[in-house]
Amino acid sequence: MNNSKFKIQNSKFLLLFSAFCFLLSPFFLSAQHFETYFENKTLRLDYLHIGNAQGEKIEPVTFWQGGIWSGTREQLIEPERLGEMVLTVKDAQTNDVIFTRSYSTLFGEFVTTERAETEEGKFEECVLIPYPKMPVKYEFTVFCRHNNPTFLYEGEFNPKTTPQKPFVKEYNVIDLHIGGTAENCLDILFIPDGYSKKNKKKLQKDMKIFADYILNCSPFYENKDKINIRAIEGYSKESGITNPNANVFKNTLINSSYNTIDVDRYLMCLNVWKMNEVADDAPYDAILIICNSTKYGGGGIYNFYATVNSDCQFSDYVTVHELGHSIAGLGDEYFTSEVSVRDFYPEGVEPVEPNLTTLVEFEKKWKLLLQDVPVPTPDTDEYNNVIGVFEGGGYVAKGVFRPWRACTMKEKIYNGFCPVCKEAFGKVFEYYGSSE
Repeated sequence: MNNSKFKIQNSKFLLLFSAFCFLLSPFFLSAQHFETYFENKTLRLDYLHIGNAQGEKIEPVTFWQGGIWSGTREQLIEPERLGEMVLTVKDAQTNDVIFTRSYSTLFGEFVTTERAETEEGKFEECVLIPYPKMPVKYEFTVFCRHNNPTFLYEGEFNPKTTPQKPFVKEYNVIDLHIGGTAENCLDILFIPDGYSKKNKKKLQKDMKIFADYILNCSPFYENKDKINIRAIEGYSKESGITNPNANVFKNTLINSSYNTIDVDRYLMCLNVWKMNEVADDAPYDAILIICNSTKYGGGGIYNFYATVNSDCQFSDYVTVHELGHSIAGLGDEYFTSEVSVRDFYPEGVEPVEPNLTTLVEFEKKWKLLLQDVPVPTPDTDEYNNVIGVFEGGGYVAKGVFRPWRACTMKEKIYNGFCPVCKEAFGKVFEYYGSSE
């Protein structure tokens, strides 16, 4: 990478700059001109995220080019930060910010675990950028659980001189639902894992089933014209999914596995570069990995990817719950299930997730939606189907509050998103559908 350098430093400037980027007015956002800065294709950067509870760093590996840009073309700078990682792209000549992207990562969860106190983690990650017409600078900033920024890396990309690899089309793409053009819709892409060629009919059937899980759930149902769903027809060498706790190891397309960061049901992808390489064959804004397994499991990380197992009684619920994480940036509202993360929502810090609050900055959440309910709101039948402030959420029973007694982000309930969560999805549909 040309003129890249590694830095770790906190600064008041970064905090103020980040706040500026994410509080820009809608007028400024709509005034960004995609054609001025970018071509209609995608630039992908594969990199390693390395570190532990004491520190972290970014190591860029490969730039890839190709494929149309299916993301928003109007809101080149995101209106708000919902992930702990922020990528900022600047015009190298003027230093103007021309693109931002916030997202979360598996590394961000790993560093909160007990294991990260003594072990170093090394995780594959990647980011997608509309392809620049001119030389640009790119920066990575990470926000800790206390919402303080640390500057991780700065590099440069020159479309004429920086080494790049071309996307290579390998897989058939199945259109499951097309609501509009790629640049005017949220493009959801299914990637099957653990389906061998002998499972061809099952793969094709499952893809349709999972598309229906999404399209029949509110608020996806009301926004079908703003959503595209496609599937990669990609086969694994073996059927099934790796499950280390059962001593089962499978050779699959993108190496999904249970027991990620020591939680048995946490089903995640261990080859993120390969996952995005497979996804390159179709337009995509969000990835859902459908794993050929009867064992309950799944996961979802904001603007990263989501997973679900194919065959269990809760697969419909898991699908939309995990998309709540990966698409809308929603937090988990449950507080009784096993997790390995610790102090994920520190006392005195307002969560960025739109459906959780510590009441520190509640006016930024759903306060205006409350109607004659006590705060906190008693978790009793009297307040069923009422927007309130119910204590318990974000993996803890005390100190974190949720807006609904039993939302899909809390209970194993399919098609049960509360009004606050639906509003968060609505912002996403508007964001991706804002192109002219």
